[in-house]
Amino acid sequence: MAIGIGASGIVGIAFEQLSPPVLSGAPQAGGALTAGTYKYYITALNANGETTVSNEVTVTTAAGNLTAHLSWPAVTGATGYKVYRTASGGGTGTELLIATLGLVVVYDDTAVGAPSGAFPTANTATTPGVYAAPIKYFPFNSESITSTNQTVFRRPIRQSADIIGAVAGNYMIGGELNIEAIEDVVPYFLMGSRISVVKSGSTPNFTYTFTPTPAAVAAKTYSLTVVRNGIVFGYVGVCTSSFGFGVDNGLMTFKTSVMGRDEAVQSLPTPTYPTTVPFGAGQYSIEIPTGSAVLDTDTFEFSVEDAAEAQFRLKSTGRGAQFIKYGERASTMTFERDFQDRTDFDAFKATTSQSVTITASKGVNNSISILAPVAIKDTYEVGLSSEGDLVRASIAYQNIIDGTGKSWQIVIKTQEDITL
Repeated sequence: MAIGIGASGIVGIAFEQLSPPVLSGAPQAGGALTAGTYKYYITALNANGETTVSNEVTVTTAAGNLTAHLSWPAVTGATGYKVYRTASGGGTGTELLIATLGLVVVYDDTAVGAPSGAFPTANTATTPGVYAAPIKYFPFNSESITSTNQTVFRRPIRQSADIIGAVAGNYMIGGELNIEAIEDVVPYFLMGSRISVVKSGSTPNFTYTFTPTPAAVAAKTYSLTVVRNGIVFGYVGVCTSSFGFGVDNGLMTFKTSVMGRDEAVQSLPTPTYPTTVPFGAGQYSIEIPTGSAVLDTDTFEFSVEDAAEAQFRLKSTGRGAQFIKYGERASTMTFERDFQDRTDFDAFKATTSQSVTITASKGVNNSISILAPVAIKDTYEVGLSSEGDLVRASIAYQNIIDGTGKSWQIVIKTQEDITL
């Protein structure tokens, strides 16, 4: 008998976008570059945009060798490339556009033209719906991703009470994932939701700041690869339709609902799992309002629902959804707290807003922080069940937008260098 999911389950994720090229460079005879040291980046192009930059290459030219010869392996799906160069002696990050190329894999910089135009800081060369093999694997607690095949069963009136036949209908995938809230995994799912992200820091410490936007579609789509009992499913065009954080007996968890366009059988991957330790007891700070730590809370949940829907269109490129669109957003929080006086309860009755911050931290550079800048209590329940019980309050918040237009913000600090 084959082994079960508990011993063979694998989940991996990858953004559906072109990868930046891998650049090599060396001086070459001829040319008219001024003798000196130059730094180069290269990017790949497709119909949707441009990748982020490649690795940086330094080429030093001297008399008789005044050409910088650059080369790179072809990027699958690319329609062209852009080359960026510094001035002689220029530092990292000062590269400017020197050439826009077609489908070539070499470029000789002989000092033709003057650099002009900054390099991109985000990857817009997306390939939504095109399967991408996993680049990040992670353990999971449970998954319920299913394929929906909306077959149309024909029952026209023609002297028969039975089904006459079947016609292929629309197709999509959707379901839920429950994982440990690991700081080097969660960002991948957030980037596939309706957000903007700002990346800062440098190796080995990075900070990702996620802010909700009113966009109609996800910032990025991703491919999810799920292996069940040795059988591989490759889900494509996947978006994060809702997500939430919570704590289960001290362990911080992340639950997400996903929705995608299609799926196909893929090759069995060989996973490499992160060694990051999840957040546990003694690593949480709850501030209600922000800046005032409270120690009377034993559970919390934070959730965002973006009301995603698969959109089907008449087309000749398969039965899968054309794209996933978002609807109205709801952001909520719930807490269980000790009830010590009426101050908080009276604020509930007065519809007083609070700023709430929840932080899980294993150190300065390993944390997840959730901010609700304007939280208004939706329900507030308090009561006694028996003699000698603690008086407990069950509180639910609705998070509304602040003066900058955000209803929440998530800041994640990690050693994971994710290409935006």
